[in-house]
Amino acid sequence: MAITDYLVTDDLTILLGLIAVTVFLLHNLYKPQALVHPILLGRQSDVGRVRNPGESAVYRNYNTGLLGRVRSSRLHNI
Repeated sequence: MAITDYLVTDDLTILLGLIAVTVFLLHNLYKPQALVHPILLGRQSDVGRVRNPGESAVYRNYNTGLLGRVRSSRLHNI
């Protein structure tokens, strides 16, 4: 027995298959693209590791690093 004996298709099956493929392609091709990659959005800020009891955490820019400090004009006068 050939494989064509098991795979019998009619016009309705072919039409429904083409509609399904068309809807799938249109859904994937016309999806709006993100402006920023999701990995970059997930790494926008970092939670401060040290805080006093009863205080909420301080969020800081991830690019400052773990030892990043903000310069203050008072430090230059000491």
